[in-house]
Amino acid sequence: MHKVAELANLIRRESPNGVLGITQEQISEIQDAWGVPRLPPAYVEFLALMGARAGRMLRGTDAFYPVLLRIKEWANGFFDENADVISLPESAVVFAMHQGYLAYCMSDVSVPDPEVILYSEAVSTPLRVWPTFTAFLNSHYLDEPGVK
Repeated sequence: MHKVAELANLIRRESPNGVLGITQEQISEIQDAWGVPRLPPAYVEFLALMGARAGRMLRGTDAFYPVLLRIKEWANGFFDENADVISLPESAVVFAMHQGYLAYCMSDVSVPDPEVILYSEAVSTPLRVWPTFTAFLNSHYLDEPGVK
């Protein structure tokens, strides 16, 4: 499995202008918008290296700055609309949404490399669970079936 920095370098080789990180100030804006005391180090590394653009990874998914500043609002709407079948675990944070019907959550932002859970509207069980955020990124890089 590749580390976050290795993935950024692999994508940069494929597309030299395909990767763009964000500043520490922008990362702090995301943390403030989400109302969490800290962000997981693996996720912070992703943001610093690929927070604005990650080449072919997560294409078509709202997972980049500045859209991340509105993710909490969209996630609240997603889970409110689907409250009869799913709910966001208390310690979880939605960090990406795909076309309004899929929500990607980090299960616990207090751990360095949290589990990632993929929820779909009107489906009571997660579509997929990755053991870590880094594993989630690797599966997207490898374009594994079931990542979207």
